[in-house]
Amino acid sequence: MVRCDQMGKVAMLRTLLVAAAIAATLPAQAQTTLRCGWYHNPTPGNAILQDADDQWWLSRQGNAPVPGFEDAYTTTFDNRLRFDYADETTDGYGYSCACAEGVFDEDAPAYKNVRSVSRLTEIPLSRCEQDPSLPTP
Repeated sequence: MVRCDQMGKVAMLRTLLVAAAIAATLPAQAQTTLRCGWYHNPTPGNAILQDADDQWWLSRQGNAPVPGFEDAYTTTFDNRLRFDYADETTDGYGYSCACAEGVFDEDAPAYKNVRSVSRLTEIPLSRCEQDPSLPTP
C-alpha cells in the first residue's frame, strides 16, 4: 500500500518525467551566427551573401525573402544609398561587402540555407578585397 507522502513523490516524479519527455521532443534552439563577405545584388529580388563557406541566399526572385531580411536591408542599405558599392550595371545592381547576423543552416540545400536574418551591417569593400578566404566577386 502507498502512503500519502509517497503519493506526492510519485506524482512529482511522474510530472518531471512527462516534462522531460516533452522537452526532448522540442527542436534545439537555433544558433545565431555572424557571417561576413560579399553582398551581391545581381538582379531584382536576388540578394546573396557569399562568405568563405558558401553562398547564403537572403532573397530570391519569385520567393518570399528570408524572415527579417527586408527590415534589416532597409535599416542598413537605405534603398541603395551605400558608402562603398561596386555597381556592375547602370541599373544599380552590383556588390558590396557586408556582415549578416542570423540563423544559417549549412546542411540545407542551396536557396534554403538561411533561416532568418536579424541584422545586416555594411563594411568597407577593402575588407572583402583583402580577405584571402573570399572568392573574387
